Amino acid sequence: MGLPFQVFILGLLTVFLVLLVVVGTGNAIIWFVNRYISTATREAATRTKPSPRSPAPETIAAITAAVRTVSGGKGRVTTIEKRG
Repeated sequence: MGLPFQVFILGLLTVFLVLLVVVGTGNAIIWFVNRYISTATREAATRTKPSPRSPAPETIAAITAAVRTVSGGKGRVTTIEKRG
């Protein structure tokens, strides 16, 4: 067990600890944004007026069902826009 091996182990442990800090910080930021920032965005989105040319209810139901099927029930339709 020479000095190079000890430096190698110390380097590996340092990298592991730094990665743990980065992952923990990322998870904390994601939790904070989902908890507090997302709520304000949802409230602002519900206050907006629907467009005068909104799609038919059958179209909205079909798009919503397709998104739920593809995302396994985790996806949510917030807006529907026609492009082009």
